[in-house]
Amino acid sequence: MTKNWPRRHPLLLYCVLAFSISWGGIAIVLAATGFSLATPGQLETGLLFGAMLLGPSFSGLALTIFVDGHAGLGDLWARFLRWKTGVAWYAVAMLTAPLLLLTILLFFGTLAAPAFAPRFQLGLFAVGILAGCFEEIGWTGFATPRLLAGHSLGFTGLSIGLIWAFWHLLVDFRYNIDAMGALWPVAFAIVYLATLTPYRMLMTLVYSKTQSLLLAIIMHASFTGWLMVMFPVTSPVQNLVWQATFAISLWSIVAFSLRWAAARTNPAKIRPEIQAEHPDRAGR
Repeated sequence: MTKNWPRRHPLLLYCVLAFSISWGGIAIVLAATGFSLATPGQLETGLLFGAMLLGPSFSGLALTIFVDGHAGLGDLWARFLRWKTGVAWYAVAMLTAPLLLLTILLFFGTLAAPAFAPRFQLGLFAVGILAGCFEEIGWTGFATPRLLAGHSLGFTGLSIGLIWAFWHLLVDFRYNIDAMGALWPVAFAIVYLATLTPYRMLMTLVYSKTQSLLLAIIMHASFTGWLMVMFPVTSPVQNLVWQATFAISLWSIVAFSLRWAAARTNPAKIRPEIQAEHPDRAGR
């Protein structure tokens, strides 16, 4: 029974591994710097970023091999190569984040203060590409289809979205507690919990309709990349204002999208080997 436990609880094992690797790496870096919370240098930033990327990517690949073997790797690769999904889904994946960000920042930049105006540091888009390529091996490649096999679209997106948001907690604390002080819990709740959760729900919807890991990578890269590129030179309080607006806008889109998906009542296509794990609930 103990031997089969990982195969019976792959999602729990994935979360434990992803958090352990990422947070363990961050803890090692913090210890090496004497737990300094001052603005990190380039080397520390690179090490922290690497630890974050390693958690979901290694966990997703390792557990795919362990649970599904070579067939699972083949399926992962096939979903990565699935690019014929329709122009509309590419538009959703590529344009949702930048159009919302641009609209919100220009609105506040025009009516409130010039500091809200978006910057365009295009070189920072590489951060989004790396985050999307590595992280989605785990979040979409491994976790999402398994949760979708036994649960609804909304529950799957909400669950993975919250886990994804909390996974950022330690690194965000390291970067922002010194600048934000007592405001940090509020900032984390808005920037991560209230924003990443609805965006992950949208990503889950897109994946359920396309079964494309490639599109999930593009959608993640668009979110992180454009956020880095456009991030304005605003004060901590101003940041909370536009980011809260961003979060509210995403939740509004999610509410509309889930109603649209429910109206169409088009069940997600589920991989046969995963559906076999939940034969009694796969149709939900």
